[in-house]
Amino acid sequence: MPQGKKQCEHNNKNLCESQLPEDIAANGTAAGSVIATKIRVPVLAPTVVDLPRLLAILDELLREPLDGPPVTLVCAPAGAGKTTLLAAWAHRLTERGTHVAWVSLDADDNDVVPLWSAILRALRETGAWGQDGRLARLSPPGEETEAAFLAELVAAFEHLAEPVYLVLDGVHEVSSAAAVRGLNHLLRQLPSALRIVLATRFPPPLILPRLRVEGRLREIGPAELTFTAREARSLLAGHGVELPPGALSLLMERTEGWAAGLRLAALSAAGSEDPAARVAEFTGEDRAMADYLAGEVLADLPGHVRQVLLSTSVCAAFTVDLAVLLSQQENCGQILDHLERTNALITRGGPDGRWYRHHPLLRSHLLAELGKLNPYGRRDLHRTAADWFAETGDPLVALEHGIASADKDLMVQLITKFGLQEVLKGSGDALRPLLDSVPEEVLAQPSVALVGAVTALDRGDVLAADRCVRRVERAVRPPRTQRLRALHAVVLLHRSRFEGGVRDALSAIEDTRAGRTGDVDIDVLAMANRGTAALWLGEHRAARADLARALRLATAENRDAVALHCRIHLAAVAAAEGDLAQMNSEIAFALDFAQERRWSETARCAYLYVLMGTDAYLRLDHERAERLASVAVRLLDERADPTVALSAHLLKAAVAFDTTEDPHGAVAAFRGHWRRFRGAQLAPALIAFAAPLEQRMALRVGEHRWAVEVLERLRRLLRPSAEHALLQAVLHVHRGHLTAARRLLDLILNQRVPAVVSGTMVDAWLLEAQLADRAGNEHRAHEAVSRALALSQPMHALRPFFGAGAQVRDLLVRGSGRFGRYDSFAASVLAAVPASATGASEALTNRELDLLVELPSMRTTEEIADSLFVSVNTIKTHLRGIYRKLGVNQRRDAITAARRRGLL
Repeated sequence: MPQGKKQCEHNNKNLCESQLPEDIAANGTAAGSVIATKIRVPVLAPTVVDLPRLLAILDELLREPLDGPPVTLVCAPAGAGKTTLLAAWAHRLTERGTHVAWVSLDADDNDVVPLWSAILRALRETGAWGQDGRLARLSPPGEETEAAFLAELVAAFEHLAEPVYLVLDGVHEVSSAAAVRGLNHLLRQLPSALRIVLATRFPPPLILPRLRVEGRLREIGPAELTFTAREARSLLAGHGVELPPGALSLLMERTEGWAAGLRLAALSAAGSEDPAARVAEFTGEDRAMADYLAGEVLADLPGHVRQVLLSTSVCAAFTVDLAVLLSQQENCGQILDHLERTNALITRGGPDGRWYRHHPLLRSHLLAELGKLNPYGRRDLHRTAADWFAETGDPLVALEHGIASADKDLMVQLITKFGLQEVLKGSGDALRPLLDSVPEEVLAQPSVALVGAVTALDRGDVLAADRCVRRVERAVRPPRTQRLRALHAVVLLHRSRFEGGVRDALSAIEDTRAGRTGDVDIDVLAMANRGTAALWLGEHRAARADLARALRLATAENRDAVALHCRIHLAAVAAAEGDLAQMNSEIAFALDFAQERRWSETARCAYLYVLMGTDAYLRLDHERAERLASVAVRLLDERADPTVALSAHLLKAAVAFDTTEDPHGAVAAFRGHWRRFRGAQLAPALIAFAAPLEQRMALRVGEHRWAVEVLERLRRLLRPSAEHALLQAVLHVHRGHLTAARRLLDLILNQRVPAVVSGTMVDAWLLEAQLADRAGNEHRAHEAVSRALALSQPMHALRPFFGAGAQVRDLLVRGSGRFGRYDSFAASVLAAVPASATGASEALTNRELDLLVELPSMRTTEEIADSLFVSVNTIKTHLRGIYRKLGVNQRRDAITAARRRGLL
């Protein structure tokens, strides 16, 4: 290369014709007329962020110079960062001594002379040919000499020792037949020492499909060029901007990782006193963003194409059919297809590939333009879209457009027709914010207010539901139709589950046609609520009937949310009745159903996990019970149904009692949950299940007063039942009144008082076994244990035997082999309840607790007997009882065990 040219390149001069070889300079329009900036790798701004993951893809060209794809296509919309990425990569290669040629193409390159002049000049300036003059002697071809020129160009690479990397940036600018023909010839005959990188906004008319099939094309598309949140954070940091996570998420949502949007947002936020607020305001209406979109994306589009973009911008997503309606242009399909293929910030997707969408920044820009040009026309477009979405089965989107249209009659119509349906399908969370944006005049309509109440109760928002009910009651025209009167009664019934009055509300609903209106949504909601109310009242047969009817109708009509509700509550009915097979069947179906709809981690499934956790708790599966209880509590709504919420919290406290180092604290927590839900309507099954459990826990930590309070609470909350008698009997035993206890047990065991839950009978038979054993009636004790085994086996409930203590375990051991068909289950109980299990120890009596307090004093047995005014033999008897119940053999261990259990 002549020395003058080297000096010219070193000084970055734009033109240097005087130093070129004579044969090239004489060619007129030769390589020497190329502006230097056209073939210079662009200089990067200091704020440019490296994208290592993309640079690594490009670097594969270096690692695979011979057998890898020789052509790389970087295809993405304007502003995606193509040029920046390739410039960063080219600079890296140059610094390593790799030969890189760069050409920035433009419309002038549709003329083959400027095109090949630039390519030749860029190749020469790599220095790859050294003193070899073959490339220097080449001149840009005319049409008649193109084939010979290209053959010579390919031949010039034959003896190169190192590969050359040619970057053609802006290939979308080249479309003339001659230019395309020449580039295609080069791509077909590509020499092994040449690697080409093509950067383009959309696929150019080159032989890319052929290269793709032959495995000679590597592609980097819009998805790869999209910034990740971490990369966006780095870009912002380069501009001195640091955003909190929420603001960064908002920015990523609006820009979708589009480089131009991120950079302009960073520039906008840089220097701002509140960058997060500035980013929150950043949309397609931002001046810099609007100018970029107008200049780079929209400028060259014909008027009819811009009209399609403007009219469809009212929709977040749209089909060709909807676009035709909105724009009144029949050729929308062709227009949209072209825009999508040319990466004009329009994408196509959806499950069937029919849906188009604008980039969020482009859409906000177009909406702003539409508002300026024709604000009333914008409302009309929303009205058209609302009608279309309502007719095609997407009522929530229809309502969005109805609200945007400001047409109040349309809003009332859409909410009344579709609102209840959407809640029952499981879309209440999506409907709620839409209702919040509806004008008060619309919300005041009874039909709308009742939908609002159902939506609020779906999430346990009682206050919002009450506001809606008050609107109905204050309405100038109260509900007059049978349909609305029935819906009003259903709302009040659902509402009563939170603060009481269920029976009155259930009676009131019978005065309407709820369940018989002929309106699928009102009827299925009525039956589901009626069944749940019956369950909460302990009327299990009625609950099962209504829930089963509601389930059949909900399944037939695809009301999935109410179908799941019915499945879960049918499982609860089965659990209360001790029907393990039915309970597990409903639970398994409900869990699969919820997982298929991605509801398994939502509040809808909190009660399901309570039931599953309770089953695990009864089976002594501590780890599973603890995990499920934690999940149930985590998923609870802020104002969940009281029975569901209390069930979850009580289960978690009960599980904790088995494993915590502070059992006294666990019982206190259990009691605290009851106080939180004082006055709420609670299912009798929950009350009946939890009361014996809480009493047993209280006695084990030495809180006799708490145990008495459990019975007092039970008397307030539950009508006379076997559970009352059982708790009273336990207290009699604790006080040493065994005869009184046996009389109460006789009432239970002979079914003179009804049991609310089946577990009560198991506890009663186990207590009978212990008392019979104490009385020396071995036959009765064995019979009682056998009856308890028979009742527990269907539920595989090991927990009652664990809680009954060592005495019952001893009876199981002594009766081993004599339980008939229950021998296998008895063996399972013995395996699950080891003799050393501290959780299986009995509660200490009051006398034993009094003695336990004296043990840490280290006084002698005689001294303690004197202070308690009893004989030494009595003290020794109580000590043996303490040691047995605590599972220890000496005084020191008894003190340690008592402290561990919170008794000291």
